[in-house]
Amino acid sequence: MAWCCGGFPRYRNTGYRYTGGSLMVFSPEQSFESVKCTACGICSKVCPEDSIRTDESGLVISFESTCIGCGHCGCYCPSNCFGFPEDNRGLIPEQEQLQNLFESRRSVRHFLEKPVEETVIRSLLEPVGFSPTGQNAQGITVEVILGRERIRKLVVDPLVKLIRILDCFRLLSLFAGKSRAAVKKIRNGEDIITWNAPCVLLFRAPAGNITGKTDAVIAATMVSVKAEAMGLGTFWNGVVQVASVFLRVKKSHAVLCVGYPLLKKYQRVPARDWVLSYGRQGRSS
Repeated sequence: MAWCCGGFPRYRNTGYRYTGGSLMVFSPEQSFESVKCTACGICSKVCPEDSIRTDESGLVISFESTCIGCGHCGCYCPSNCFGFPEDNRGLIPEQEQLQNLFESRRSVRHFLEKPVEETVIRSLLEPVGFSPTGQNAQGITVEVILGRERIRKLVVDPLVKLIRILDCFRLLSLFAGKSRAAVKKIRNGEDIITWNAPCVLLFRAPAGNITGKTDAVIAATMVSVKAEAMGLGTFWNGVVQVASVFLRVKKSHAVLCVGYPLLKKYQRVPARDWVLSYGRQGRSS
């Protein structure tokens, strides 16, 4: 399942797996309505690639091939010459509301035996179409695996088999340290890999994209925050991401397990320590 930037959904259903990618479909040259132009010159000013040419009065006269389809021209045009949807800034949450959402998000690893509906997944993944990417590379792909049986077949069982092979003489357990108990549980077939989540999301960026991993992580982060607002639980699955070469799924840059929480959270975890540093240019004498 995937979304195109700009809110145009498209996806490919392959059984219980949905795949697709997000691509910008906006073309300034094709969308521009010259009769609306007031020659303010803002579109040319905000264009990061200097793709919009204007005359001395500010009137748009041409579009260059350097356009990367970022949409800045359409967002900042006061006359909406590019036909963009209205910016619903009045619906943006207040600062405190947004902070409360961030503070309430925690990993969830205990899920109800309830499938995540396809309509819910579509809504959950809508932020991918608006997720920022380095160099406006775009092209994020999200693969959705639905159903516990399907997830177990593609993800859990191959990893259980691998752990059993590696630990046939208990050597893996011997050097596992704090993870020794986890190795034992996996070896015995217990699913502490996806924790019986009814849905797994695999985020990928195109090969050769130098910011691909970061782009995929940003998209997954936006989805995880929306999941909290939708009453869904998620957790980041680094095991599946690292071990994907041994599984029946393609290598991914970020993996989220999703489902309806079994348990209710009553308190928030205290804030973690972090460092704020203001850099200074040069040295003071």
